[in-house]
Amino acid sequence: MAETRTFDPAAHVPRLDGSIEVSGLPASVRIHRDDHGIPHVEAADEASAWFGMGYACAQDRLWQLEWYRRRGRGRWSEVVGSSGLPGDRMFRRLRLVDACRADVEAMSAETRAMFETYAAGVNAYVDAGEPLPPEFGLTDLGWEPWTAEDCVMVFKVRHAIMGKRLLKLARLEFLRLAGPEAYATLEGIEPGGINVILPPGGTVPTSYAPTIEEVRAAAADLGTLASDEGGSNSWAVHGSHTTTGKPVICNDSHRPLDVPNVYWQVHIWCPEFNIAGGAFPGVPGFPHFAFKGDLAWNITHGQADYQDLFFEEFRTEGGTLQVRTEDGWAPAETRTETIEVRGGASEEITLVRTRNGDIVHGDPAAGSGIAMRYTATDQPNRQWETLRPMLFASTVAELHESQRGWDEPVNALVSADTAGNIGFLYRGRIPVRSTEKAQQFPVRGWDGDHTWTGDVPFEQLPQVINPAQGFVGTANQRPVEATDPYLAYEFTTPGRSTRIAEVLSSKEKFTPEEIVRLQADTTSIRARGWAEFLRDRGPYEGNAERARSLLGAWDGNVAGDSAEALLYACFRVRGMEQVFRPILGDRAWDWALNGGNDQGPASLLRWWYYLGEALRTERGAATTPDGRPWDEVLPGILDAAWQRATELGGDDPSSWRWDAVHRTNAQHTLSEAFPALADQLDPDPIAVGGDHDTLQVSSWRAVPGTQFRLSNLSVYRQVVDFAAPEEASWVIPGGASAIPGSEHAGDQQELWRLNQRVPMHLDPEAARKAAKTTLELRPS
Repeated sequence: MAETRTFDPAAHVPRLDGSIEVSGLPASVRIHRDDHGIPHVEAADEASAWFGMGYACAQDRLWQLEWYRRRGRGRWSEVVGSSGLPGDRMFRRLRLVDACRADVEAMSAETRAMFETYAAGVNAYVDAGEPLPPEFGLTDLGWEPWTAEDCVMVFKVRHAIMGKRLLKLARLEFLRLAGPEAYATLEGIEPGGINVILPPGGTVPTSYAPTIEEVRAAAADLGTLASDEGGSNSWAVHGSHTTTGKPVICNDSHRPLDVPNVYWQVHIWCPEFNIAGGAFPGVPGFPHFAFKGDLAWNITHGQADYQDLFFEEFRTEGGTLQVRTEDGWAPAETRTETIEVRGGASEEITLVRTRNGDIVHGDPAAGSGIAMRYTATDQPNRQWETLRPMLFASTVAELHESQRGWDEPVNALVSADTAGNIGFLYRGRIPVRSTEKAQQFPVRGWDGDHTWTGDVPFEQLPQVINPAQGFVGTANQRPVEATDPYLAYEFTTPGRSTRIAEVLSSKEKFTPEEIVRLQADTTSIRARGWAEFLRDRGPYEGNAERARSLLGAWDGNVAGDSAEALLYACFRVRGMEQVFRPILGDRAWDWALNGGNDQGPASLLRWWYYLGEALRTERGAATTPDGRPWDEVLPGILDAAWQRATELGGDDPSSWRWDAVHRTNAQHTLSEAFPALADQLDPDPIAVGGDHDTLQVSSWRAVPGTQFRLSNLSVYRQVVDFAAPEEASWVIPGGASAIPGSEHAGDQQELWRLNQRVPMHLDPEAARKAAKTTLELRPS
């Protein structure tokens, strides 16, 4: 690609005022935009509303749609050349194209019309001769018509990495490199009795090794799509515990920071409904976040287990690829596709499917591979049928009932309504397994013992309306203590969820402002626990004692201006290395940091969290998990942490600031292909407080030498106070527009940093009054 290319943002801004004739529009639509450029779509009927939503999305996010589509279809190499091949191979093997086609074919007439009309609105923007985003010119690409299948693809490509595939591979690699004893030592740290949402009422095949390199290569290519760090917080407080007597519901969704942002704020209304929320660009409806006047909802990632991995053995007999079964050898399903490569030779790839799923890793032609069975691809998903009923639900109970058909991903759905109800529903399809072995590791596919025998019934999924404690708080933790039905083997560490419960249980009633303030909370339960532990140790000597003394007097608030927060982050990194590396051994340690699997570093953080929990509950604990006295290990950790903090912050600890190093590092999808344009394509860094364990999540890569750049943070915040519904608000770390350098590409960024939000303007008249521009779409 020619790196000398450039662009003028003003040349790519669409018409936002006046009127325009478009083909395929059922009835007139007005797209009002407020002072942050957020679209408010006014339509005469439901079909026109979906058309207008699609058109407004094309105005704001057309390149993002193209990027999602090419990624999911395994066609990114057509844009960037051979560097896109690892990701293209992975997505081809997932067969998302087939799954999207099957989903659309299974849609009801009403749902299919919704998707097709939305797609028609996207295409109408291009057909009207409006400017394409600059990325199309930079890459010499034209526009291919958007389809209902592409709408489904956006959703699937955003969630394909968020299951347990990478975690099960990580467990296997730790087991292979460190050995069963070391693995059991670390996995045994997690205690029982941790915070939940609802209160209580083998041998590794030698052919496996190439999989690790495939994961590493795909991670290098996929960027934020390779991360399965998706989390989130949400909480709803019942009116009996608020000073107004009305519910308050808040959330922030955590994902890697994409450019543009993964969520797009949009408001649409017509005679049938009025709704605003965070939508996925390219997808009609509001599956995750919305407010419709009488009902609000949000989600967090449920962390459920709906992906199983199977080792498969193959042979070629008489020109036919066969897979091993308990009854001998059986034909495998194969299909050959071609990946076109910009500036290079095309590549043929053979897709293979067995009774256990699609081969996602390995080389069947060489005799082995790993199959994955996954709820998003193993049968047509009917979850799209839930989107329209959500629009017409008016109570928490009706919303829950509308979600019976939801498939993937599994979410913790939190909601509140004008009748005063709050609710929690663990929605989604979770398979019932014939054995427990597939819950933690890949299993043998040829013995027929590890099958899916059905799904957990909707009635058995964790759910509650108006819980006795007066609030619901979710942060990706285990939803219930019970293990039957099986939901997952592990969940996110409960630091954030424990903090929600700690605050919301601290008194009888809260003002709405106090409830909302949790979005900006930077107190770490775990940091506070380590401070308490260090307070009781020592004294040591030199820098080790300086570090122990500073951290021991700390309250665990990981604020941006905190010197202790910087030292604690350094302590955490050095601590994990000096405690876990001797247990794992150098090979497993090196893989955890450099293997390209997010679950390597995530496992280290998880073990470190639970190690701190064990020390909190066993204050007299004298040794590390492998039996070394803490008073022999801690001085080295503390000394190394002090040295690293000095390197980052200077010699004077009074001048240290956590947010001086803890900053965003967001990259546009094309900034690596056009490094000369990176300054124009990439947003400016944002300095923030918090870390992995705070409600204001701002995760960083837990590796020695880290610069503490953010890898995961809040990408959508929403607040609804039912005592003042007209004040509902939202914010994203970016802006409505995806055109780099344009007025609304980053105008919410500073508000997001300050934990402020912008008005939602749900009332149609308020939206009209707030409009800075209005574009009328008229049927041609």
